[in-house]
Amino acid sequence: MNKFSNIYKIIIYVLSISLLSYIIAIYITKNKDYEEKLLSKTNQIVELGSPPRGRILDRNGIVLVDNIAIKNIVYKYQKGFDIKSTVSLLAKYIYDDNTSDTDIITYYKAYYDADRLLTKEEKELISQRKKDKDKLLKEKILALKDTISPEERNLAKLYSMLTNGYLYESKIIVKDASEELIESILREDIPGIEIEVGYKRYYPFGNTLKDIFGSVGRITAEEKEAYLNKGYSLNDEVGNSYLEEYYEDYLKGTKAKYLVNEDYTLTQLSPEIRGNDLYLSIDINIQQNLEKIVEDNLALAKMMPNTNYLNDTYLILTKPNTSEIIALVGKRYLKDNTFNDINVGTITSSYTVGSVVKGATISVGYKYDLINPDEYILDGCIKLAYQPAKCSFKSLGYINAISALKYSSNYYQFLIALHAANQEYVPGMYFDATKEDFNKYRSMLASYGLGIKTGIDLPGEVTGQKGKKISGDLLLNLAIGQYDTYTPMQIMTYINTVANNGQRRSPSLVEYIKDRSGNIVFKNNHDTKETVDISPDSMALIKEGFKAVMEPEGTGAGFIDPKYNAAGKTGTSESFLDSDNDGVIDTETITLTIASYYPYDNPEYSFVILSPNASFVGASSDYIYVMPAKISREVTNYLDTIS
Repeated sequence: MNKFSNIYKIIIYVLSISLLSYIIAIYITKNKDYEEKLLSKTNQIVELGSPPRGRILDRNGIVLVDNIAIKNIVYKYQKGFDIKSTVSLLAKYIYDDNTSDTDIITYYKAYYDADRLLTKEEKELISQRKKDKDKLLKEKILALKDTISPEERNLAKLYSMLTNGYLYESKIIVKDASEELIESILREDIPGIEIEVGYKRYYPFGNTLKDIFGSVGRITAEEKEAYLNKGYSLNDEVGNSYLEEYYEDYLKGTKAKYLVNEDYTLTQLSPEIRGNDLYLSIDINIQQNLEKIVEDNLALAKMMPNTNYLNDTYLILTKPNTSEIIALVGKRYLKDNTFNDINVGTITSSYTVGSVVKGATISVGYKYDLINPDEYILDGCIKLAYQPAKCSFKSLGYINAISALKYSSNYYQFLIALHAANQEYVPGMYFDATKEDFNKYRSMLASYGLGIKTGIDLPGEVTGQKGKKISGDLLLNLAIGQYDTYTPMQIMTYINTVANNGQRRSPSLVEYIKDRSGNIVFKNNHDTKETVDISPDSMALIKEGFKAVMEPEGTGAGFIDPKYNAAGKTGTSESFLDSDNDGVIDTETITLTIASYYPYDNPEYSFVILSPNASFVGASSDYIYVMPAKISREVTNYLDTIS
């Protein structure tokens, strides 16, 4: 009996120790949370400040976007001090007459007896609740705004800055103030004016990819409600575009927490925390080298004949199995022999790209069983009623499914389009295509990522333009890439879909995101978005055709050294330009494109090069500076040196 009694005592002792340990652990770990909850019930706890945003780094951990400390001139409310006096003193050193209507209304009501603007009749109507006093005063004040002097506008702006928001908040008057201004302000010893440390974005690599990183700024009027609902303050700075905007929820830091005391002073409860870091798939060293290749070729091209309108070129380099972007280049040649970055044009500008999309359009033939891959046909022309003959760029002899891609036969694609519309070709025939015929093509193109948003992790992506007219002639144009327009990023998605045996993935810039402790809080899994609806055997034939394109006599011969065993597709398209910016399209130009991946058997790299307006119709000669061929050879040779 004593034996069992001792066992019970031991069990009770162990349980008691465990319970006590748990209570102590709860007290230690949760005490701070409980204290804050108690404070929040009995006092006001606020989150204030502008914590540093998360950094942006490349795939190798090289910092591309960072924060640097700056000095801000701020106003902090002090009980008993006259705000108008502070405004007058500030106005001696700070001038900003960029006033809003709200600024003027607030200022007028504070500095003048606004009621004197009301007539006796209006006051009577207000007393009878037949007129809204506030609305009426706003109208009266704004009617006078053109009479307000620049000096008063400055006072209005400063007064609005000092009175907007909560009393306990620091009001930023001048961000990143100069040392001279700070010295003058401090010498004046203005009540409530202090200097606080803030942060601004710093770009170690200058303008490289700066447009893709995006900007940071104040919340706009259109975004006001959405951000307030998320707990932001109107004084907060947020990502306004591209990566900064897309990943705002990760990049924003955590504000410091304060207890608001009775005299509106603050007691800090917890410090601010920097935001999470974005790790991109970009390799900044490759990026810079590819930028130089594009710039050098653009500069050289401008010395060649017929390049009057050749100013832009895009180059995207990715890992085809994941669609992660290694380099993203968009360059515009300026008249002073310098360059502008137009990287965002890869997702915001679309072009007629021609034959480069024939891997997608030939898929219509495979899906609907309209192709016998082993059958040879004699290349020729299609002549519809009342339309000029449509032909390949030259007579290509006998071709099959693979050589039709190798030599870029238009005729082969035209026959598929006719058969897809249940038509047999007869010279001089009438061909009335339907919307459903166009949908067959556009649905297939979309499965490759063409004519739709690719899903890249950037806002502002466009889908390109879809032709609105429906006709047989235009369906034939669509089948050879001469109707709808596509962005460089859509072409990139398309070539990667081919390289991945029909599996489409969204291109991406961010690989993963880490918090301050180094924990991964987001990872890109590169999931398949769609699989092209053709058989594996049909996709294998398309890939074989793309390999043939890069071989001798193919349209891509000479673009890439044969030792790299590449596959791809070229495109030469008719495009149109407003050459004098008068709003009228007046010049027919030629746009050149290549989309490629290599090695063929186990792709390591894929790229797209697109040069709009490489030449123009009516030029002094037939010479065309084939920019994509020059660049692609240099790019692949460069990548070979670093592998």
